[in-house]
Amino acid sequence: MPTRTAAAYDIELKRSLTNSILQKMEQDNLSISALAARIGTGRTAVRRILDAKNTSITFRSMSRAAQAVGLKIKLIAEPMSPDDLGKLAHRLAKSKRRTESAKLAAQITEGVYAGS
Repeated sequence: MPTRTAAAYDIELKRSLTNSILQKMEQDNLSISALAARIGTGRTAVRRILDAKNTSITFRSMSRAAQAVGLKIKLIAEPMSPDDLGKLAHRLAKSKRRTESAKLAAQITEGVYAGS
């Protein structure tokens, strides 16, 4: 079974938020233009917010969009499973670049302490 990357988790989270906002927009018959007006931004910015694959959007922008359609975002941090931590540790042991090693070490630390 392939290991999901951090980018895959980002896309999954963004897709979930985007789908919730789009469903609420559909329920309320709210257009992109109307949402843009509520947020105080342009339609292009709203399209970027609603692009499930665009993970460069800030949490603040996502939160403003959710609030504009009457949604509240809740995030829960959970520790990574021992299996996931083991896979990261294995990748860290094989890493040859400092930047990659530092990134993996940080992911392991976050995974251990996320629920604390």
